[in-house]
Formats: sequence, C-alpha cells, structure tokens
Amino acid sequence: MELIPEWAPNIHPMLVHFPIAILTIAMLFDFISFFLSSKNRWWTQKATAFLYGIGAVTAIIVYYTGTLAADSVLPPADAQTVLTNHADWAWRTIWFYGIYAVARIAATWLTKDKHRLKSHIGFFVLSFAGLFLLIQTGNRGAKMVFKYGVGVQESQAEMSMPVDQSNEIRPETIPTAFNVSENGDWVWQIEQGAVQALKKNFQFLTGSIPGLNAKSVQTVEGSYALQFSGNDMNAFFVTNESYQSVQVDYYLDLPAFNGKVFLPYNVQDKNSFYFVSISSDGTIKQGRMVNGKPQIFKQSTIKVSKPIFVRVVSSGGHFRGYVDKKLVVHGHGDAPTPGSVGLKVNGNGTLLLKKMTLTQIDEH
Repeated sequence: MELIPEWAPNIHPMLVHFPIAILTIAMLFDFISFFLSSKNRWWTQKATAFLYGIGAVTAIIVYYTGTLAADSVLPPADAQTVLTNHADWAWRTIWFYGIYAVARIAATWLTKDKHRLKSHIGFFVLSFAGLFLLIQTGNRGAKMVFKYGVGVQESQAEMSMPVDQSNEIRPETIPTAFNVSENGDWVWQIEQGAVQALKKNFQFLTGSIPGLNAKSVQTVEGSYALQFSGNDMNAFFVTNESYQSVQVDYYLDLPAFNGKVFLPYNVQDKNSFYFVSISSDGTIKQGRMVNGKPQIFKQSTIKVSKPIFVRVVSSGGHFRGYVDKKLVVHGHGDAPTPGSVGLKVNGNGTLLLKKMTLTQIDEH
C-alpha cells in the first residue's frame, strides 16, 4: 500500500486537517474545564496541555509538507498571491503554537495552585489568537484548491504549455507580435516583425540590437523565434513599463548557446534587479543584483539540452522560478520596489526566444 494514493498530488492535503482538529479540540477541553470540579479540572488541563503539544508538532510537520506540496504544483497567476499569503500565515501559525505549547505545558505543572485559575483564563483567552491564525491559514489553503484548482489532479493551469491565464490573449487571436490587454498584461508571440516589436516595447540598458544580431527566424516547427547570435554577446533589454508583482513566462531554446541568460524582474537599473539566471551547464540561480554584486537566494540544476519553459514569479517577499512546470528555485527577501522586466544575455552561440508573456499579480 502506497503512502500517497494515486489520486493525491502530494501528502499535504491528507495531513492538513490533523492539527486543525487537535488544536480545536484542545480549545474545547479548555472551555469545558471551567465547569468541572477542581480535581477533574486538573486532569483536563493536563490533557489540554498535551493536546496543544501534539497539535504544535503536527502543525510543524504539516507546514513542511506544505512547502513540498508548493514545489509540486504550477499555480496560475491569480493563485500566486494566495500561495504566498498561505505560506506566510502558516509560518506565523507554527511559531505561535510552538511557543504557546511549550509555555502551556510548563505553566500546567509549574504554576502554583493559587495562581492556576488566572493562568488558565489567560491561556484560554490567548488561544483565540491561535484560532485566528488557523482560520487565516486554512481559508487561503481552501481558496487555492476550491477557487483556483491548485493540486486538484491537473488543473487547467497545469495541463498544457504554453500556459494561458485569464488576462492573456490566446495566440490564435493575436493579430500583432506584441499584444497588450486592458489591464497592462501582455503576450509577445514571436512573429516576423519581432525585431520591430523589440524596438518599440523594450529599451536597452546595455548592448544593442545589432550587438545581438537579433532577427526573426522560422523554426523547424514552422513557428517563429527571435534569434540572438554571435561571439561575446553582452546585452540587457527591459520593458518600458514598470511592474510590482509579476509572473513572467519565457520560452527559450538554449542548446546552441554557451554562457548565461538572466531573466530579470523588478529592474531598477543595469546594476540593481532581481533575477533567475540559467547557465549553459544547467545551473539555475535565483537572487538579486545589488550595485552590480549578486546575492544568491537559491541554486539548482536543470537540463538545457532541449527547449524549456521558464516561469519567474515575484510575489511580495517570495520569489519563485519554475522550469517545465516544476518549481526549482524558491527564495525569500524583502518585497522589491516596482521595476521593469526583460532579458540579459552574456555569452556566445545562438539563443532563441520563442515567446514571452507577463501577467501582473494582484497582491490583495
């Protein structure tokens, strides 16, 4: 018998209700004990203290299964903020109950009899703060599942690539190479006029279009790609507009490229930005550039021997990097200020950009 059934995306949804039930029952025991005799109340208070201890331990376990679960799904743009908030509330919850459980167990055995009732009342009132945290965490977890379908078999967002979001314009309806929706989201479906779209919608912080030998080429599949080629390429182009929290999708072909590609976001200038970088040896890094010096949050390895789909997400203080629907880097830091997004190329050979999309994330 397998630990995780075939229908379950991960073990997190199978465990998540245990700490909720245990901690809620502990509160119920707390309330009942006020109406019991002193002898029975002492027994109930001991049981309650143990329940809080068990509940805190299970909450910590469930939190870490949740981090693994987040690595196994590809949420749509609208769910990224919910995922970020769910993780943040869960972090606050385990810290609260970890401290509360230790204090409650200690107080149960160390408090003198004459102060026991006051201690009991104080802890009971404080337990409502924990209940509030549980509700906030649970509501956001339920919202991800029931509103956005995250982790429910394969949600619509996970079933195919390219990934279409509600605010994106589908490729078959795009009349021009670069299409902007009413809310400012955009899709850059590479066509024959890709170089003109690059000139119009992006600006170069370093390098130039001639320096990249940029041109639109037809692929073996019959579609178009924007090709960058040459020796010692060193160019950095970004959007003319700035954005706060974003999801940016790139469709790249790197097998004939030798060097490093940066996928930057929240760009302030050429020396200050957040990024996911991919090297030709398969090393992927996530971090930020501060006055030209990199600070790496996370690092991993991927395969670059075939075309890849890369998604970078900036949501509050969470920064995620997905490759072919799998989360490979997830860093944390201070929420950045609004900035542009783009592409930075350093290296030799040939790099193909087949498509690029931007979806803004509502943080409320």
